[in-house]
Amino acid sequence: MKRLKVHLQGMTCSACALSIEKEIGNLKGVEGSHVNFAAEIAHFEYKEPITPDDIISKIKMLGYGASVESLDRSKSTEIYQFVFSFILALMIFVLAMGPLVGWPTRSYNFMIQFFLCLPIYFWIGKDFQLAVLTFFRTAHSNMNTLIGLGTSAAFIYSTFITFFMETAKSVGLTEKVYFEAVGFIISFVYLGKFFEKLAKKKANDAMEELLKLESGTALVLKDGKEYHTDIREIQVGDLIRVKPGEKVIVDGKIVSGQSHIDESSITGEPVPVSKSIGDKVLAGTLNGESTFDMKANKIGKNTFLHKVIEYVENAQGSKPPIQKMADQISSYFVPFVITFSILTFLTWVFMGPEPKWGNAISNMISVLVIACPCALGLATPTAILVATGNASKKGILIAGGEVIEKGVKVDSIIFDKTGTLTKGRPQVVSTDLDDKILSDVASLENFSEHPLAQAVVNFAKEKGLEIRDPERFKIIGGRGIEGEINGQNYIIGNRTFFNEKSIPISDNSTNDSTEILVSSSGKYLGRLLLDDQIKDGVKDVITSLKQKGIEIWLLSGDKKETVEKVANHLGIEHFKGEVSPVDKAKTIEQLQAQGKKVAMMGDGINDAPALSKADLSLAMGAGTDLAKASSDVTLLSGDIGHVLTFMRISSKTLKIIKENLFLSFIYNVLCIPLAAGVYFILSGKLFPPALASLAMGLSSISVVLNSLRLKKS
Repeated sequence: MKRLKVHLQGMTCSACALSIEKEIGNLKGVEGSHVNFAAEIAHFEYKEPITPDDIISKIKMLGYGASVESLDRSKSTEIYQFVFSFILALMIFVLAMGPLVGWPTRSYNFMIQFFLCLPIYFWIGKDFQLAVLTFFRTAHSNMNTLIGLGTSAAFIYSTFITFFMETAKSVGLTEKVYFEAVGFIISFVYLGKFFEKLAKKKANDAMEELLKLESGTALVLKDGKEYHTDIREIQVGDLIRVKPGEKVIVDGKIVSGQSHIDESSITGEPVPVSKSIGDKVLAGTLNGESTFDMKANKIGKNTFLHKVIEYVENAQGSKPPIQKMADQISSYFVPFVITFSILTFLTWVFMGPEPKWGNAISNMISVLVIACPCALGLATPTAILVATGNASKKGILIAGGEVIEKGVKVDSIIFDKTGTLTKGRPQVVSTDLDDKILSDVASLENFSEHPLAQAVVNFAKEKGLEIRDPERFKIIGGRGIEGEINGQNYIIGNRTFFNEKSIPISDNSTNDSTEILVSSSGKYLGRLLLDDQIKDGVKDVITSLKQKGIEIWLLSGDKKETVEKVANHLGIEHFKGEVSPVDKAKTIEQLQAQGKKVAMMGDGINDAPALSKADLSLAMGAGTDLAKASSDVTLLSGDIGHVLTFMRISSKTLKIIKENLFLSFIYNVLCIPLAAGVYFILSGKLFPPALASLAMGLSSISVVLNSLRLKKS
């Protein structure tokens, strides 16, 4: 199975997206078809015999622009189209209802209006008229179809009146033309499109910022010289120099120098991270105070940044259950509106007051124009677009709209311990050794790659102690090390090692922490106690979750005593130690059997069975392994405080979506009857088609602006 991402142009409402989804999905070989109306991106899953060219050709045949490359959306022509058509519409209005009404004669007046309307109808409004032809040819309808039918009805009727006035009189038609309605409808549609485009661009700001991080140049070192090289020309293995304040352009590893790297654009972590020789650096991050040289390891689509971008795009293209309901309504809505407009026309012709034909045409046009389901189509995807983009800036990757709905329903969360609630690496918490002996111990441990040894070395470095090379060094597997430094022999290791060496231990106190014992010349000198420290702020997060009424569990493969100690410290009542990955999954099943909606948070590797079984899976994203991104939510910085951020975003997003859908539905429920005749009954006046066009545009803009409130979440 292959995947294809296509950039789209020309979609005007959710009916367009549904039409593309349906038509491409029906092609032989296409297994998945997903179109994001708000982001104007489609994702397809396909296999032979279909090809990308076949898919793109089919989309173009439906009347939409399509390309595998990003389309240039920076140039907006809508405002120019609005200004041109609006000026002509105002001139028509002056002739139709203003000071020049009836000038020089009624017949010539209508003809002047006709010629002023021609460029609006056939040039500015050509997309709407083509949509009508497509509708008659394929039966596919969208917003453009409604606008096209409405303006065509007005234009054709008015043209007939203009050139066949006597004939029109003889069959009972009114001597009224609607050229100004054609002009104002098309003008206001383009004005609405312009503001909608601006709002959608703001909704997509987070994605735009991510895409900008993928561009630029770098200083590539070759033969001792620096060359400014475009990102597209960089190869794996290239040596790149990154100066202070410059952006890291590809993924790689530092080979010379050290600095602090601002990774907030990727992980959302505000504090710069210290990096030195051997450390990984990621594309899109920002260098701090020092120059360093790095070797390019991953470029282009293989970088972590690109995978994040793909992940966010896929998330924005997914549909929550609430959107699927809106889509189903939209698929029937346009045919319903066309049918309802015809019924409106017939009702006014046979039952309405004089002038029957003129009133029938006016109300039919108003119904067609005001009923556009554009707002309904924007209600959910714009909210998802803003929410997922905003979350990615905070280092939270949300797998899609359906995950947001899951987040609101969770009432139980299960946490893994190591690497989730704790830092996942041992640290020295106390020692009774003096600095001289500690310096010797760290110098010996520096030649071991064991995590406990590295913890001792880091502890000594933090104290500013000197690390030297020993004269002799030997690792005793599973026991410890032996070595000599400054002429002094040391044995360093666990109690088993000391018992085997018959070294008496004067300190027999018990402690849950891991211990490293130290002796010299057969004499016990002291010990270091190490522990996997609880992450900063974890206790506050647990307290906040409990205050929300969420049941907290701690399940870990670590020994029971250690798990109990952590649980008691954090105030977690439900906990189990020495639990296998399969047992974690079984515990989740038991909670689900009680009717609970369970979230599981772990490191995404040994917790895989539990993560897949949970209603909502959250993975810690430490490092660059995006295999964790197969979870519903990935926290790139490893800060579990982002669980609260995710839940807040989920709750607010679902609230905004419901508000958007309410605005859309209430708009159509109220406005369609008004346009059909209720407004006439209440006021004695017809609902102006031009006002219907303006109202239609404002409804879409209101939905997008409401979604933009999520930028502050």
